[in-house]
Amino acid sequence: MNTMNGGYSKLAAEYNGHLRGGELGKCGKDLFVMSTHLREEGRRVDELKALMLSFFLDLNGVSSGPAINRSTAKRAADAFGASGLGRNEMEELYTDTIRGDTVPKPIMSVKDSLYVFEVCLEGKTEEADEMLARFMDAQTEE
Repeated sequence: MNTMNGGYSKLAAEYNGHLRGGELGKCGKDLFVMSTHLREEGRRVDELKALMLSFFLDLNGVSSGPAINRSTAKRAADAFGASGLGRNEMEELYTDTIRGDTVPKPIMSVKDSLYVFEVCLEGKTEEADEMLARFMDAQTEE
């Protein structure tokens, strides 16, 4: 499958429309679906980037509240394993892909979200959920 085919192009156009419209929750879902096309092409680093963005959007609650999307975390772990990237390269990719202004009011910094992402890559989603809950509690105390 070529990413320039009609299916992927349509998804990219929908993503861009949602992004321009400020519909970040839909953007996260679009990125997850787009990552499937990238995976089918063997473009595992690009797949990982799309999943990183989708993860960050979910983590910051742009859809229905802050959450760790287990499907995204599992797919990201698989993409990371298949990408051939080392841990440092993955961290650099994350910080190059995710910016402080990716969402209007982020719950946590890019650096903190990277740590949560890495915990998820290790399959420790329960631990990541606890970390997110602590961030949420800290925000309500402020």
